[in-house]
Amino acid sequence: MDTKNSVNDAYSEVEILKTSPEAYQKAAQAIRAGKIVVMPTLTIYVLVCDAFNASALQRLREIRHSPSDKPITIVMDKSKIPEYAVIDERQQQIIDIFSPSPVSMYVQKKAKTPLDAATASSNAIVVYFQDSPIRDLYECCGTILAISSSNTKAQLAAKTIEESIAYFGENVDLYIDGGPAQGDNASPHIDIRVCPVESRREATHFPFEKIKAILNEHGLE
Repeated sequence: MDTKNSVNDAYSEVEILKTSPEAYQKAAQAIRAGKIVVMPTLTIYVLVCDAFNASALQRLREIRHSPSDKPITIVMDKSKIPEYAVIDERQQQIIDIFSPSPVSMYVQKKAKTPLDAATASSNAIVVYFQDSPIRDLYECCGTILAISSSNTKAQLAAKTIEESIAYFGENVDLYIDGGPAQGDNASPHIDIRVCPVESRREATHFPFEKIKAILNEHGLE
């Protein structure tokens, strides 16, 4: 099989826009209509859909070959978090430090929320908010987003639009091309529900030691 030609064929059959305010507006319309978009973050490309749309979430899991009970990371600004999570004063201070940032945080989910389809059986919400095209899209959408790295199970996260298309082809409704990604792995995850804060996923571009140093500077852990 000629992999290069296969990718080129897929590339010609999908809709691709360069990052721009117009592209974000079109992506926002697609997401509000229940569709799935691929776009860049500061490090890798991600799949994005409406966090409240159960059908879109199911489809996102299916094209990634992810389990139906796998929680999906949620994009929301810090003002929204208390609507869906139980936050104490210490946790709020940590959120204020790391939102926006390249760090994702585990917060305690309220007993029942409209995000249950995204969080599945987990009692936590993994919250992510970053100064990147994701923030631009979020502000255009006017809704909370669900994101997952642009790769299929056990494969490396896509760092270019071409790699994303090779994974998903026409299974994604719109691709936003921001050029080669600046990193090679997804955001670090920290659990701020426990004291001291625990690492749930490491990332070379923002190591846990750096996170702990920042917390210590603020008298937190």
